[in-house]
Amino acid sequence: MPTLTEVMTPFPHLVEESTAINYAIQLMAEKQVNHLPVVVDHKVVGLLSTADIKLAQMPGHPTTEFTALTVGDICRRRIYVVDLHVRLDEVLDQMAAETWDAAVVLREKRLAGIFTSHDACRILSRWLQKEFLPDNDPGVA
Repeated sequence: MPTLTEVMTPFPHLVEESTAINYAIQLMAEKQVNHLPVVVDHKVVGLLSTADIKLAQMPGHPTTEFTALTVGDICRRRIYVVDLHVRLDEVLDQMAAETWDAAVVLREKRLAGIFTSHDACRILSRWLQKEFLPDNDPGVA
């Protein structure tokens, strides 16, 4: 059974809690990522996702000027944090049960990686191809 070490995205891009939201949006677009761990003094304190950004841009957000926001203003603080060596099936079960879209992966309380629903889909796709198309046969349409 694989552990997160084998399937996570190691050394993810991250932002400080005080980072301007516009910078975070630009970073996510440039690096083509949907999640950024949020840190204070190298400690993970939250997670920012494209969904969080879209929610903050909706009418009725308490801050009238979106560009005045920092990452800390809109990131989620309740996050799924797991150890680097947890088995993949345990992480997937927990993500499904709690509807998490990402897991922040730590090694000795320090950020080591991130595992997202996109990573899970990629792994499932590879497994299905290996299991059901063993000879790289595209199958019957």
